[in-house]
Amino acid sequence: MALSLLAASLLVAEPSRADPPRLGEGEPPVKAEGKLDVDVEALLRVGDVARTQGRWEQAEEAYYLAYKLGAGGRARCEWGMALLALRRHVDAAMAIDRCLKDPGVGTAAQRRRYTDGLERARREVGQIDFALSHPGALMTIGGEVRSRDASTSGYTYIEPGTHTIKATLPGFLDAEQTVQVEKGKAIKVALRFVEEPKEAPAPARVSTRPATPEKAVAKPPLAPPAQPAPPGPFDGMAGAQRLCGIGVTALGLTGGLVASVLAAQYAEEAERRAARLLRNNGNSRSICASPSPENALACAEINDLYDAHEVGRDVATGFFIGAGVVAAATIGSFIFYGIERRRPPVRVAPTIAGNQAGVSIDGVW
Repeated sequence: MALSLLAASLLVAEPSRADPPRLGEGEPPVKAEGKLDVDVEALLRVGDVARTQGRWEQAEEAYYLAYKLGAGGRARCEWGMALLALRRHVDAAMAIDRCLKDPGVGTAAQRRRYTDGLERARREVGQIDFALSHPGALMTIGGEVRSRDASTSGYTYIEPGTHTIKATLPGFLDAEQTVQVEKGKAIKVALRFVEEPKEAPAPARVSTRPATPEKAVAKPPLAPPAQPAPPGPFDGMAGAQRLCGIGVTALGLTGGLVASVLAAQYAEEAERRAARLLRNNGNSRSICASPSPENALACAEINDLYDAHEVGRDVATGFFIGAGVVAAATIGSFIFYGIERRRPPVRVAPTIAGNQAGVSIDGVW
């Protein structure tokens, strides 16, 4: 009874075990100075009794306290088995796995029981096999420290699900990777460290002191600015007007030719019908002046053809006149403004010499 009370008092004084030791995290626990001298063998016996009676919470507390007080590997294995019974599979796998690294822990029967417990715990958790490009890193999983001085390779157990693995090392950028861990399976994670970029050197200070004449360096002469190419005859507004003038001239000539052809066809058809009417009526020239009822329709058609001839002739004349005016204006634009609009090709200036006066005209046509 006294031993139970003493163990309970030590458990109260013990730090929180919400985050139990992980694989590769420090050395095996040793008895701290200043603590009460407790019989760890008695604690192991308390744990064995609680385990036999199925009181796993009491067994876990006794084995954990014995392990923290330096009881050795068997205490850690039994603590892991108690964690397994409490369904804390990740902590159980870590504790039993680390315990079995010591070949001298437990009897053959006990080691078989521990090995079987480790396999049962592994079936409920995932395993991460990590490889680091540099040793000595601090590795965390989901913000929980798993190794404070990790070597370049190792493994740990984790609850199934999505986890972010992060490794930090002074002088390097953090290496990070997010993985999906499945129950009963192992996943490999390789983390490579990249050196932190070095700060760029400060720019050199530029002296504001004027240079002495003997040290001054003459600057090369600046190249003259490139002259823009002279505008073409059809550039700008004048060019657009010239293009419009050429187009309107061509359109007017085409319209005049078409109207002339139509007018000629109307006249030819009128002459042919008039000649036929004259032959049928004794070559009387006044047959359509006062046509008889049988010739009234033929005379009306002939008169319509002559009218169409005159209309076509007038239309052709209008087209030709309009085309001529536009063509004259376009040609005048070329003559007055020149091919290059940069300077007029024709220059007119008055001249006076003695008692003579005149006009000087020069240019390029």
